[in-house]
Amino acid sequence: MINIVLGMHRSGTSTVAGILHLHNIIMGTYQNFWPRPLKQNPKGFYENYDFRKVNDTILEHSGYNVKSYSPDIPSIILHDKIKLKMSKIIKNYSSTYIDWGWKDPRTCLTIFQWIEVIESLNLKNQVRIIFVSRKAISVARSLKKRNNLSLEIGLSLWEVYLKNALQFCEQSDLPIFYCSFESLLETPNLICNPLFKFLDKKLNKNIIDKFIDKNISKNNQGEEIPQSESITMLEKKIKNLIFK
Repeated sequence: MINIVLGMHRSGTSTVAGILHLHNIIMGTYQNFWPRPLKQNPKGFYENYDFRKVNDTILEHSGYNVKSYSPDIPSIILHDKIKLKMSKIIKNYSSTYIDWGWKDPRTCLTIFQWIEVIESLNLKNQVRIIFVSRKAISVARSLKKRNNLSLEIGLSLWEVYLKNALQFCEQSDLPIFYCSFESLLETPNLICNPLFKFLDKKLNKNIIDKFIDKNISKNNQGEEIPQSESITMLEKKIKNLIFK
């Protein structure tokens, strides 16, 4: 199975990817997990650099400076050479591992293109999506702390990423599990039990107890700014999907 963790930066995707990896859903290898554990993610990012490199290339070839953190993200243009690279990576992992996946927040922007390639390989029936969300203002605070971005830019980035990811999910017939980072930290077993039922995997609660740090999120309170009605509506729509 191909397990894609879909979510914005600073939204708990590393935690979810780590949980999957520790349950033998291969999210990468030590060689291609990058960045290594840092202060802001002491237990690791579980981010497969093979996929991050391709996502960066897709965005750059579409005219976007990936280091700019600009919320003005152009329409995605997929060249044949990049498609070939994407196909090669998918085929390589699918032929090596029975149960695998990847996490890279940029996939929120490129998910349509990845699924197009996966479908061309007749592997779409292998795909499962785990959609992870976090409150927009908490993400914006975290991005301000890590990247020195203004709260306004952080909120705009959250909206662009989540809008594209949610548009994909609403149009897709793939199996999708929706969860919030806040709920995962507050009540890990209440989230992980249905998650692992969705994954058709046995949950090891000892792994969850040791891996999930309920104090890792430090940006749920702090500076506030007014957020747009469109962000409020997007949060409400995601909340309804999580708790339906």
